[in-house]
Amino acid sequence: MVDKTKLIKNALCFVLLFDFLIGLPNIPADRVSFNLSGHVLTQPYFRNTDLDSTSANVKYAVISIHGSGRNADEHFNIINSAISSIGIADSTIVLAPLFLNQEDVNTYNLDTTVLYWPDNDWNAGDLSRNTQSNPRPERMSSFSSLDTIYHRLANKNPNLKKIILTGHSAGSQMVVRYAAGGRAFSSLMSNNEIELIYVSTNTPSFLYLDENRVLDESLSSFEFGVSDCYNANYYKYGLYNLNSYMEETGYQNIINQYLNKNVTYLVGQYDYSGGVSNCARMTQGSNILMRSHIYFSYLGYFYGDSVYNHHRLAQIPNVSHDFNSVVSADCGMHALFGVGECELYLNGPEQFNFYPISNAGADQTVFFGEQVFLDGTQSIDQDGTIESVLWRQTEGVGVLLSDSSQINCSFNAPFQPAEIKISLTVIDNEGLEAADTITVFVVQNQPPVSVAGPDQSVSPGNVVILDGSNSSDPDGGIYAYLWQQTSGNAGVDLFSADQSIATFYAPEQNDALEFVLTVTDSFGLSGADTTQVLIVSLSTSSQSLKSNKETIIINPNPFNGHTKIKFKTNKSGTSGIFLFDIRGKQLRAWKLNNMTEGSVHWDGKDQYGIDLMSGLYFMVLQTGEKTQTKKITLLK
Repeated sequence: MVDKTKLIKNALCFVLLFDFLIGLPNIPADRVSFNLSGHVLTQPYFRNTDLDSTSANVKYAVISIHGSGRNADEHFNIINSAISSIGIADSTIVLAPLFLNQEDVNTYNLDTTVLYWPDNDWNAGDLSRNTQSNPRPERMSSFSSLDTIYHRLANKNPNLKKIILTGHSAGSQMVVRYAAGGRAFSSLMSNNEIELIYVSTNTPSFLYLDENRVLDESLSSFEFGVSDCYNANYYKYGLYNLNSYMEETGYQNIINQYLNKNVTYLVGQYDYSGGVSNCARMTQGSNILMRSHIYFSYLGYFYGDSVYNHHRLAQIPNVSHDFNSVVSADCGMHALFGVGECELYLNGPEQFNFYPISNAGADQTVFFGEQVFLDGTQSIDQDGTIESVLWRQTEGVGVLLSDSSQINCSFNAPFQPAEIKISLTVIDNEGLEAADTITVFVVQNQPPVSVAGPDQSVSPGNVVILDGSNSSDPDGGIYAYLWQQTSGNAGVDLFSADQSIATFYAPEQNDALEFVLTVTDSFGLSGADTTQVLIVSLSTSSQSLKSNKETIIINPNPFNGHTKIKFKTNKSGTSGIFLFDIRGKQLRAWKLNNMTEGSVHWDGKDQYGIDLMSGLYFMVLQTGEKTQTKKITLLK
């Protein structure tokens, strides 16, 4: 049984890869040359036969257009493999032109004759680039490049019977646009007995010939209505604001040409990709599969059933957004080379039903005994409704699913390590179904680690800061903090005792205080650590402590505007002055860079330059493990 979910996810990954993470192409040594206004321009291409060689044996030519990934080499290899499999390699020319961008030119240091384009503008027939950093003597439409290739194929191969232009994704958009506006047919090919065939595969957007759309814009299938999208009818999605090449072809000629061209649209059954934030695309449908069916119906609805004498569509079973899979399918081989049969062609519009899309949510990691919630609300049916759902366990330690026939479901995780797979099957109003699977990893919760900070020695009346911010939880986060005094003759009032940092005023008498910090995670497991604070008055301090001569002088204090903080210490080492509010929150710091004497200025602002409110603050001089605190009052 085909895993539809896997195919859909692969399609989405494929599009993301080539739309956002495009790498550098493989550049061949062979070049197509063009003479434009006396200047020679070139374009790399892969080929099995020199384009300018003459051959009486050639009956077929295939031009394959790459996608956004500029993977012309892959396209060349896929088509070569196909013609070899049916025994026409000796009579078929295969060409895969490469449309480069500026990054390619810069990376490979290509010479000034090589054409390049902005992004994917080549697939609309836009002009190549000529910039100050990468100058070119002339600019050339990518459609003019195709015109030249068509002309040379016809001129050099007297027995040529067919030219097949095909492409995938971004390349397939070039195929349909060139079929509509390309001028090789009118300028040369009409005088030759050469059949021109256009095969687009998995096309992200189409060229609409007017303002009409086949479906009601209010349907949920469309993210944007045409009236809400300013460029829905602009070229390259419609025929407004044509570029110079298409303008020369002419509006009416484009319509007449396209309706009478031999065009086959091939689309993967599971190609639900293409849902980008581009309103012009989204007015054509919410994904590539839907857009293909909608466009095919549009042609017949507004231009008559005679269109289907030339245009046909096939939905390739069990395929997503993959060129090789489409080409190698029976319908792909038939559309391209006329071999075998394709029973899936639509030679006219018919009612179609899209598969629903099941979305069981993201994989989860939970703890022993935790209640696990499963959410399938992101599942959709694009052209109908989801009539029923079913959650079921497919692997792992057995669990009991509650509400398994509802879009939301839950179960209790076992009290042991486990890897549990849960599948969500959705069925639409016409009986089509799709499934998605998630994995729930069950692990044992580890207790958090409490770090109450180092022991301290302070003077009476100073602000004491208890810092537990280095506490951690190995498998989650800390949910709660609690500071408590556990010993000492004097009881103190703790500020912010439920925060990672707490403060208190040291009592006026000598004492030894002990505090415990308890941290608790979201599942109720706790960890504890203690720290001691020694209160030592100046009169009873040791001689060594007195000899340090740590001093901090603030003048003016209180102040309004600016004040100077002078400091002096005879102890070397990393030092700093820190500003705290009465709740122990650090507001500003001055690094002293091992200075033993000097001064800093404070302008009443915090570290972000924001004015602080009037009130009491604390300046703390820290030298090594020694601290000295001074109160400072800000007036405004």
